[in-house]
Amino acid sequence: MSAILEDSVRIESVGASSSGLLAALHAASFCKPGDESWSRRSFSNVLSMPGSFCLLASDSLHSARQPCGFAACRNAGLDGELLSIGVVPRYRRSGVARTLLAESLAIFQVQGAERVYLEVAEDNPTAKALYLSAGFTQTGCRRDYYRRLREQKVDALTLCYSFD
Repeated sequence: MSAILEDSVRIESVGASSSGLLAALHAASFCKPGDESWSRRSFSNVLSMPGSFCLLASDSLHSARQPCGFAACRNAGLDGELLSIGVVPRYRRSGVARTLLAESLAIFQVQGAERVYLEVAEDNPTAKALYLSAGFTQTGCRRDYYRRLREQKVDALTLCYSFD
C-alpha cells in the first residue's frame, strides 16, 4: 500500500468491549513465525486495570473504516507505560504508528505522567528508529526477554520518554 496521509488516520479510544478486534490486530501486527500474540482475554484484563487505555487507528479514507493499528497503554501516576503498539503490515510506513505514539504521549501528558516507558525487541530496527526519533532514550536491556520460533531468544531494550 502506498503511504496514507497521517490526517486520514482516525484515532479513537476503545475499551474492553473491543478486545476481540484488538487481539486480531495484535496477531496481524506481530506476524513473525513463533511470535506470541495477545488474546482477547489479555486485552480485556489489561483494559480493566486502573489507568489503562487503548487507542484504535482506522483508515478513514474508505467508506467502511478499516482498523489498521492500536496502542495499549497504562498510566500509573507519574510513570506511563506503552504496553504494545502494532500496525498491520499493509499500513506500515504510512504514519499510523507515529500518529498512535503521538496521541498516546499526549494522553499521558494530560494525565500527569512525567515519563513513559516501553520495551522494544532488539531485532525490530523500524520500531527502535520510531521511538528514538520521537525522543525516547534507551535506559536498559532485558536479556532474552522475547521468545521467537525454535526458542530463539531476543533482548528487549527498555526505552524512556521524559516530558521535562
